Order: sequence, then structure tokens, then C-alpha cells
Amino acid sequence: MTTTAHWSAETGSAATEQPNHLYLDRGELRALADLLREIPDLAEDLSISLTRQSRLSTRGDYRMNRRPSEQPLPYNPAASRAADELHAVLVSWVRLVCEQRGLDYTGAPSTPGLARWLDRNLIAFAMTEGAQGAPEEIRTVVQAALWIVCPPAAPVLLDAEMVEQARRHRLNASGIVSLAKELGTQYQGLTVRRIQTLRNAGKIAPLPGPWAPGWPELYTVGEVLDEHLAYPTRRRVWADAKDPN
Repeated sequence: MTTTAHWSAETGSAATEQPNHLYLDRGELRALADLLREIPDLAEDLSISLTRQSRLSTRGDYRMNRRPSEQPLPYNPAASRAADELHAVLVSWVRLVCEQRGLDYTGAPSTPGLARWLDRNLIAFAMTEGAQGAPEEIRTVVQAALWIVCPPAAPVLLDAEMVEQARRHRLNASGIVSLAKELGTQYQGLTVRRIQTLRNAGKIAPLPGPWAPGWPELYTVGEVLDEHLAYPTRRRVWADAKDPN
């Protein structure tokens, strides 16, 4: 309501220049709103990371796994920097909106409060000169914070000799599926059902016994891995059928 009233008063003197001018289009506004609404939860996660805690951990586990002398310092400087940068960027945009649009800040001084205020005053934000740079600047600090909260998984480096040894192993279907998860994304679709499909198609066969009654069948790991990659899945067959090339 404050934004509308202020804009009505301002257009009396600026109507001949850029009436109702927004520096962000609808798509950019929606994306900016989604970004701002993500920040309150992100700020909470950052505060947890700041003290090296995790939502999934418990105090009991923490104390059982480490002696008091082995516990790390309860402070994460990277999380602190990310939190400070996120807060500073939001403060700068709130200040600019208030100055240009003649608004008073009525939100909480916290990072979530700043994000919620900008979201509530999104149109005034979009009418602020320079707002076209806001999405990218805010997205940059949000991504930096997300990297702290959810760091990318470290790449798995596989030793060729160890992989070759694994390929010679004899395992049941469940064991092969568990092993395949550690060998790369190309084996992501290898499941117990997929192994059964390969067997039904005559692509693999269990190793001859003798086995005790009720024991699971064993396969050579390398044979299953190779046939999984060579024998197309239904999804791949369907994609090939749709592609005329």
C-alpha cells in the first residue's frame, strides 16, 4: 500500500518521463521472488553451518564419536563470510529501495527479515533504478552460501588396478548393485531388476554351483557391468526410435 501511494504521488511529476517503469520483466520478477523466499531457510542453514553442526546429527552421536580434546572449534569462518556477504547485499538493496522510493524499513534487521521485506515490496524493488542488477548479485551470494551448506561431492578417483580386481569378483545381484554405485554414474541405472532383465535376455548367466539350497546366484561383476552398458534400456530404445538420425 505504501508503494502504491508513493508511486501515485511520484507519477504526478514524472509521468512524462517513465510512468510505471519497471527495471525487471515478469520472468525476472518471479525468479527474484523465488530467490528471496529461499533466503530465510538458507540463512538458518548457514547459522547451523557456522557452528559446524548438522540438522541430521545428534548431540549423542557427536559426543560418542569424539573425545572432548578431539572436537573441532565450534566455528566455521567460511560460513561466517558467506552469511556476512549475503546480509550485506540485502542491506544495500533495502537501503537503495528505501532511498529511491521514499519508504521506511519496517522489517526485522536479520537476513531473513531483509529478504522478506524485499519480497513484500517487490514492485517498489523493480521500480528502483539499478534493480536490473539485483537478481545476479543476489544469486551470486546465495550460490556461495549454498556451496557452504551443501558442498559439492568430492570427485571419486578410482584406481585402475582396484577396478580390475573388483570386476573379477563373484557377487550376488545385490552386491553388484552396491559395488556399481561406487564405480561412476554410468552404472547409476544398474539395479537388481536390471540384472534380472539382463539374465532373462540371455546377456548374462549365473556362475555354476554347487551352491547350497536357497543361496543367491553369483555373477562375475565385470560381465554384468559390461552387458549393462551394452544392452540398451527401454528408455534408450525409445529415444533411439524417436530420433530419425
